[in-house]
Amino acid sequence: MQDLAGYEKFEKLMADFAPTFLEPIAKKKMDDENFYTEQTEIEYVIFNGFSEISKSFDNLKLIEKFVHINPPQEDEINYANYLTYHIHNYLQEMYISKDRLDTYIKTINEQYKKQIGEKLLEDVKENLLKIIKSTLNNITAFKTGARSKHVHYERFLDEELKWLSSTNFLSNFHDEFKIESEKAYIMAKDKWYKLIKNNNEELKKLLDIYFNAIHTIIAIDNKVILPQNTDGSV
Repeated sequence: MQDLAGYEKFEKLMADFAPTFLEPIAKKKMDDENFYTEQTEIEYVIFNGFSEISKSFDNLKLIEKFVHINPPQEDEINYANYLTYHIHNYLQEMYISKDRLDTYIKTINEQYKKQIGEKLLEDVKENLLKIIKSTLNNITAFKTGARSKHVHYERFLDEELKWLSSTNFLSNFHDEFKIESEKAYIMAKDKWYKLIKNNNEELKKLLDIYFNAIHTIIAIDNKVILPQNTDGSV
């Protein structure tokens, strides 16, 4: 366990923790396919918060792969739109990641402040929020920094993507623009792949710091300690 980085260490912690409360629910669903329960217990809150952050990080890595490869050779798939689509999703997913990181540390702070100490946890929370904001603003390397909440309604286009879109449109009507459009695609693709790859690597460093801190709050001897327990049991 000591050899694992912060993110992987917390991932292992959750993998060991989750079956204690998910298995009984899974068995009930196997016996009754209509069984449903609102999972609002603290165990699920702790697990689901990590799961949502992990899902965002997995999506960012998947987008990195999509940007790196060429789109399928289908007539209805426009490679300029393909690239722009994944970049737009990347920017949106980066914002979602920030929001989930903010929410999770605030939730942990609220749940554990009586057990750990409100002042200590508040300091940890504020420091982590500063690190999150600073790191995400630095790693995105866009003129506007990390995307705003309006990313869901905006299309972010840099000069390479604008040129790619223009030449791609013209290539549908003028053969002399086909080569220029192909060159524009390669340039935009290479630029964004390198940028996204680097950003994902920096985000992983942030996640290691983030989950190392939360691990020290909620776990003893690599076992989750629920807020109401102080005897080392879950």
